[in-house]
Amino acid sequence: MTTFAEQVREMPSVREPAYRPAMYLSDEEKRDLDTKIGDANLYQDLFTMRDLLVAQPENIEVKKALVSGIASAEFAGIDAFSRKVVEWQEWPVPQTLIMAMARQTWDEVRHAALAIGLVESYGGKIGDYPDTLAGGAPPPGVSPQGPLQQGYGSAAEQMMRDPVVSLSMTNVSLEGGALTLFQETSAVGERIGDALMAHCYDYNWADEVTHTAIGDYFVKELTEDKPEEEAKALRVHAMAEMFRARLSGQQSQELKEFFAEETTRATAALG
Repeated sequence: MTTFAEQVREMPSVREPAYRPAMYLSDEEKRDLDTKIGDANLYQDLFTMRDLLVAQPENIEVKKALVSGIASAEFAGIDAFSRKVVEWQEWPVPQTLIMAMARQTWDEVRHAALAIGLVESYGGKIGDYPDTLAGGAPPPGVSPQGPLQQGYGSAAEQMMRDPVVSLSMTNVSLEGGALTLFQETSAVGERIGDALMAHCYDYNWADEVTHTAIGDYFVKELTEDKPEEEAKALRVHAMAEMFRARLSGQQSQELKEFFAEETTRATAALG
């Protein structure tokens, strides 16, 4: 008999409306996105979309695109953290960590609800724009792209099931990036006179402070007196920061060279 965690592990990520990952758009969908925001390639980078809104504060499509892009990450968060609540029951982790993941799942639900209301206030709806970070599978006949799009059988997914790896990657690094994005998007809302945007992302920012604190606290607890686990956490965090950094080509190359040894060691350590 399979456990509940094993059943959850095999369940696909679903949403209504269905996920529509931006990396799998058809040529027609890309042309439609070009028409709406000027360049479909801008849509994958939420910080770029935020800057575009500063330049075009009256462009309602840019507002809808920015909020929709952020919303897709919130839906992905609901999926990811709720799975951890179930799967980590099988791991030797503190019960308080599982409770923290349950609390964080609820936070992501509230963030998604705020995003739905915000995009509707602009005359749009979730699904009008593709998902920048989606848990859905690619269209039929299209091969998965990227390590997190390849299912639980992939090495990346197996790594992310490790609480130390997951907390270092998600709560410490990615949620730290979300903290910055929300703070700066709230400031943009104030700058362009959009009080609702400013309020919503200020609210979300407060939650992200807690989410990063959860990561810091439990990474320290799980790696205490375990130097190999601590080293693994540091390497994963370093790699996550490298890959999400908005750097020039030269800076990226310098950072890649700097972390070359760490990347090799991390790959070996994480299997």
